[in-house]
Amino acid sequence: MRNLLFAIPAAMLLAAPATSGSTNALTEKQQAKLDMRLEGRTEGKTRSCIASNDQREMTVISDDILIFGSSRNARTIYVNKPYGGCRNADRNILSYRRPTSSLCKGAVVSLVDSGTGMTMDSCSFGEFVAYTKDAD
Repeated sequence: MRNLLFAIPAAMLLAAPATSGSTNALTEKQQAKLDMRLEGRTEGKTRSCIASNDQREMTVISDDILIFGSSRNARTIYVNKPYGGCRNADRNILSYRRPTSSLCKGAVVSLVDSGTGMTMDSCSFGEFVAYTKDAD
């Protein structure tokens, strides 16, 4: 089976925070973005993997929090806290390979400098926590 390669330019990422054992405190601005993204949502099940449809939109809240969803206004979004954080995730291209269409915890992400194309660092995805919009 061949690996699929995905690269997400940092400039295209929307700013938004996530949850779970973060090593660094969020700035006031990051916390406000996270609160805004999670407003009106209820925390649900933790998943080891998310489907390809739920990977279309990724938002970097901080080095410690990434949010995934099928769209910016998706009913369910997934908060991921990379193990040990993902330093400078908002300033680099996040590139990862995966053997299937699912994105799973433990997948290694390379942080690539957009100017030089050099790999600057790497990190690994944690579990994905579902947050679903509350019924009106």
